[in-house]
Amino acid sequence: MSENEVVIKSGRRMAIGADWWEVRDAGQPVEFVDLITEARHINGVFYLSFASGIVDANNEGVAQVATRLRMSLASAQILHGILGDMIKGALTPPDQSKAN
Repeated sequence: MSENEVVIKSGRRMAIGADWWEVRDAGQPVEFVDLITEARHINGVFYLSFASGIVDANNEGVAQVATRLRMSLASAQILHGILGDMIKGALTPPDQSKAN
């Protein structure tokens, strides 16, 4: 495991400085989000809220808020780096020379 790998499974431990913290998962359901409903920062705290877009038959569309996040500048910087790496990997075409 690299020092920057994120642990997402319950029952595991992750390094926080020189200490090891237990990772707990209360079993909240996973929600697919496709809308950002809040993105601002105040006094070094970043506010992000995500929603799921719902279109049902002939009814008006609804943005159902799925989660609201608050994080420090340090956490936002880490998230920025992780998302940047993930997006870069997703947009990089596979190396055809290594295909079957």
